[in-house]
Amino acid sequence: MPYGYLRKKVVPAKPHRLIQQQDSACENNVAEATITPVDSTNTYVIAAYLDFRGGRSVRLLGITQRSESNELFCLFCYVNSTYRVHAEMQVHADHFNFPYGTTDLLCDLQDDFIPPLVAVSSESDSREVPSVVPYLKINNIQEQLANAPPTDFDHEFVVCISTMFGEYNNVLQFVQAMEMYRILGAQKVVLYKTHCSRLLKSVIDYYEKMEFVDVVPWPITLYLNVSSGWHFPEHPGELHYYGQTATLNDCIYRYMYKSRYILLNDVDEIILPVNHKNWHDLMDYLTKDNRISSTFIFQNHVFPSTKEYEIRSVPYNDWNHVPGVDMLRYIYREPNIPNASNPTKMIINPRSVVKTSVHTPLEFSGEQYWVSSEDAKVCHYREPKQSELEKESLIEDSILLKYESALIKNVNNVLREIHLLDPL
Repeated sequence: MPYGYLRKKVVPAKPHRLIQQQDSACENNVAEATITPVDSTNTYVIAAYLDFRGGRSVRLLGITQRSESNELFCLFCYVNSTYRVHAEMQVHADHFNFPYGTTDLLCDLQDDFIPPLVAVSSESDSREVPSVVPYLKINNIQEQLANAPPTDFDHEFVVCISTMFGEYNNVLQFVQAMEMYRILGAQKVVLYKTHCSRLLKSVIDYYEKMEFVDVVPWPITLYLNVSSGWHFPEHPGELHYYGQTATLNDCIYRYMYKSRYILLNDVDEIILPVNHKNWHDLMDYLTKDNRISSTFIFQNHVFPSTKEYEIRSVPYNDWNHVPGVDMLRYIYREPNIPNASNPTKMIINPRSVVKTSVHTPLEFSGEQYWVSSEDAKVCHYREPKQSELEKESLIEDSILLKYESALIKNVNNVLREIHLLDPL
């Protein structure tokens, strides 16, 4: 169950001083990769963020073997010196029984100075620390030092999509999803990518050039035998679903002060308002009487999108040669099973979330609001979950079709730009 902050909030008694210059040895060895192994351990660190919400700490996001026996230390880099503090290891509860899990390392600052760089080591004696150790830049410093909570943001909505891997080639559905996110109000989509097909890479490159998609390289397969499933041991591997929860948590912190809201969902899912035109209007409605709610939970609804469920004919055939699912062809969904576990997805205020799982937050402030499917729903276009159902047992739901005209126009424009559709 979700819970609030576990660490007592500490209000600094005196102003913080940011170290403007760091030791040259640290500055010359700043890690550039998304994943950095910690020497002589089974721990990997991803990024470091200043976090005053539960104390005067630097929070390092990472992945560790849950049986890790090494005590870890943070090395803060100052001018011509470093100092070492104990790292409190917090393995997230949602490890799905895999040997490795998403982990936070919390390192408390010892004075009012805030160093810009931090490294992690298992050596308790600073004299035993390797002469060359990779340092991480500490992010969100200026935002944490601000005198008041932010009111202006670069974006209103950012969508975080985790773990694209393998030869993923669902080009048409990817373009449709990007354009639906844009229509609904997203200004940025963040994609953690391990691998995809060459064709889809050209599509992603286009969206990067348009500054709509930010790609975060996610070379997790270089370090761990990851699982493509969600539960151990049914799905073999060392880490749940290519490190999905690690990427979602990093995305929250990475864009915490850049976006008013963050959506956490997969690329085959769209949170669609029922009675509103876009996410802005939906969130205005949901927050009107729920000012203290910080996480909004949406129910999942599966729209089976395999060939045998292709019920609706469409008034165009220009996309027939583009690989992937055409979501506009599927207007029937499975009935949700009463009292059965139904996955959910979220729109969150990222500044209120400390840790998250895939479907609900793990640690947060404020309240959760479970959104009625009469107001909005997660439309999940995928293979059927209840494959035994006859078509007659499905529920007609044309919720996506109110965007059909705009979506077709936008998708056509993109397909022409990437030369998958003949020019007009």
